[in-house]
Amino acid sequence: MTMDQNTATPSSTPLVEQDLPVLLQIPGHFGETPFYLTKSMLGGQEIEIAGGEISDKVGKPVAAPHTHEVPEIYLLLSPEPGGAVIEVNADGELYELTSPATMLIPTGTVHHFVTKKAVPGSYCLGILLTGDKSVAVG
Repeated sequence: MTMDQNTATPSSTPLVEQDLPVLLQIPGHFGETPFYLTKSMLGGQEIEIAGGEISDKVGKPVAAPHTHEVPEIYLLLSPEPGGAVIEVNADGELYELTSPATMLIPTGTVHHFVTKKAVPGSYCLGILLTGDKSVAVG
């Protein structure tokens, strides 16, 4: 089932977004963040997807420590297993993710990451769960 472009009602035709990514300034980030899905696209979905290719970001944080009012999932992908490694600081605790990997960042968690390794074609995407203000951990 598809949804109308501007409402959360069923649509009889598929919806398409082009001219992606959309660049948005997000608090805590050092530059504009590329978004591939926002809640204003495709009929108002309850997720947003941001991020991009990270092979040019090794050793360069893209954001200062920050929080979100919704949970976020990091999705780390690379052309081959182990092709990307990020170090995530979440509430002062360090986590090392090696692709392919995912990590839940609960609402209100102070977080940021630094790319440690990334072959060309490696991506880190942040999936913001905008329809859920709290996700329990544990």
